[in-house]
Amino acid sequence: METSTRIPVPGTYNFRDVGGMPAQNGRVRSGVLFRSDGLHRLGEAGREALRRLGVGIIIDLRDESEAAFMPDDLDGLDVEVLRFPVFEGSGASQGAGGISLDALYERIVTQHAPVVVSALREIASAGERSIVVHCTAGKDRTGVVVALALLAVGVDREAVIEDYARTEANLAGEWLEEMVSLVGRYGVPDTPELRVLMGGSPREAIAGVIDTIERAHGSTREYLLAAGLRLAELAALETLLVEPEG
Repeated sequence: METSTRIPVPGTYNFRDVGGMPAQNGRVRSGVLFRSDGLHRLGEAGREALRRLGVGIIIDLRDESEAAFMPDDLDGLDVEVLRFPVFEGSGASQGAGGISLDALYERIVTQHAPVVVSALREIASAGERSIVVHCTAGKDRTGVVVALALLAVGVDREAVIEDYARTEANLAGEWLEEMVSLVGRYGVPDTPELRVLMGGSPREAIAGVIDTIERAHGSTREYLLAAGLRLAELAALETLLVEPEG
């Protein structure tokens, strides 16, 4: 199953191009939509990598406190930064006792549907500029928004799920240990449950939220239309992201 390709952008662990994934009417274009973890430690090498990739729009889904604590390192880049804050998926939300990925994702698609629509609207209108969608891990908020964008343009459901599931391997090791240590300073104990919340990407989590959407609306497209995305914007999103076969 073809999924997104990790790109070794310095300062990141989970920077990927979703290009090449199979869609109903072709394949997702390469070099158009990227997904990433935090961009706070790019350095000059990381910024140069973004220049080479033609990145012109950055959609930041982190909440205000995260963005202030780890500001994107974008000095000297000619980029437009669009911020659509979502609390669910932040370190603070994950530190809350008893929360699960399923619950976080359901809140994103119900309580933050306008944010999802705003992000997809901006992607659809990007023109010649490449887009990076990111949060802190590039897993939960980014994972849901990118999954819905891909499903909306006809990418195979199983490919979307497999793409989401790949995230865990990218975050394992240095990234996860650093984040567990960070939240530990605020009294959050290191538990298996916390590690799943912070670095896990089990298939059933994204499959569950897709099922929730489909039960309530029939399809991702109908969910997005009900949340305020227009048919013309859906069409523009497909034109931008999907390269027809032949």
